[in-house]
Amino acid sequence: MIIRAIDSNGDWKFGSGFQSFKKDLPAISQNINTRLKSWKGDSFANPAEGVDYNNFLGIGTKLLLDSDVKRVILQSEGVVRMQTYESEVNRSSREFSASSEIATIFGTDIINTEV
Repeated sequence: MIIRAIDSNGDWKFGSGFQSFKKDLPAISQNINTRLKSWKGDSFANPAEGVDYNNFLGIGTKLLLDSDVKRVILQSEGVVRMQTYESEVNRSSREFSASSEIATIFGTDIINTEV
């Protein structure tokens, strides 16, 4: 797997030759983080893609949110299985953070995301 790298601002990198791309395990990690930051309904090309944060960042919906996040991780290209998963919801600020250890076709990695 090879994908275009993104910088710390979330913008695509250009002009650095092969440094503008990621492959193997770093590519899978970046792909998962990008997919987890995609809100359901944001993409005109595929409105069903992404996590349904709008409906699941409410009171009593953490299990639904966790289920949706796990679905996105497990459906990502190159992911074999999820070994661990932890998440936290800050209800007052409506912030969500998750950490997961995943096994991929290239090895094991830890994915951290905040929304």
